[in-house]
Amino acid sequence: MTALPKGKIDYHQLALQTIPEIIKEEKVVTDREIKVRLEPIFPWVVGYALEALVREGTLNEWGYKGRRPIKLWAPSKFFALKETKYPEIETIIKEKRDVSKAINAQLTGRAVAAYFAEDVFDEALEKAPLEFVIHDRNACEFRGRRVRSRERGPPPDLDFIAERDGVVYGIDIKNWIRYEKETVSEVRKKVDAALQLDIVPFIIARYVDKDTMFTEIIQKGGLVYPYNDLLFPNALSSLARRAEELLGYPIRCLNRIPMYMSEYILDLHNRRLAYYG
Repeated sequence: MTALPKGKIDYHQLALQTIPEIIKEEKVVTDREIKVRLEPIFPWVVGYALEALVREGTLNEWGYKGRRPIKLWAPSKFFALKETKYPEIETIIKEKRDVSKAINAQLTGRAVAAYFAEDVFDEALEKAPLEFVIHDRNACEFRGRRVRSRERGPPPDLDFIAERDGVVYGIDIKNWIRYEKETVSEVRKKVDAALQLDIVPFIIARYVDKDTMFTEIIQKGGLVYPYNDLLFPNALSSLARRAEELLGYPIRCLNRIPMYMSEYILDLHNRRLAYYG
C-alpha cells in the first residue's frame, strides 16, 4: 500500500503520477491490483486515473489472449506502459489472471475463505479479552424489532448481535479485497439494519474509505475497525504468498485473530463507553 504525503492531497493527481511508476516496476497490472497497491487512495479515483492514462496514451489496456473464455472471478483487463509489447507480458498476464481468479473464488460462495473471517471473529468475540455475549448470528430481528428492506428482496442481516457492558452492537464483518464506490451501499445497508434494531452499528472490514467511515458510520453513532490484511486460513498460505508476491495483496494467514485485533476492538468499545457513559 502507498504511503501518502502529508498536507492537502490531490488524490487524482497523485494516482496519475504513481500508477506509471508501479507499472514500470511490475510490467503489467490488473485493475484490482493497482487499486489495492494504491490504498488508501479511493479505488474509484484510481480507476478514473487509469482511464485517463489509457486515453492520453501513457498506458495500453490488454485483454487475455487465452484459448478459453474469461470466466467469473478472473480479471479481463490488464494495464501496461504503451511501449510494452504483448509477448513481453503474456506469461505475467496469465499468472496474474490465474492467481486473481483463485483469490476471488476463495472469497465467494462456499469456498474455504468465504466465511473464514466471520468464524475467527465469532471465536474471538466470546473469549478474553473481549468477552462479548452473542445474542444472535445472521440476524435481522432483535427484541421485537425487525429490519425492513429498503429495496426488493429480503432484509439485510447482521453477522452478530453482541453485547458488552450493557451496549448492544450489530456487528458485520467484511473481509473483502474488492472495494468500489458501489460497495459503500453494503456498508450503508448494514448500518441501517443495526439502527432499525435500535442497536449500535459496528463495521469490521478490510478497508473502508475515510469518507464512508465518518459520514456513514461514525456520524450515525457507530464504530468501525478497518483492518489492513485480508484474512485467510493457514491452509491457503501458498496461495496467499503467491498473491502477495504477484499482486501486492496484503494477506494474513491464521487460525485465530491476533491479540492486537481483539485489543483494538476492546479499545473502541471502551472509548465509546467513556464518551456516552
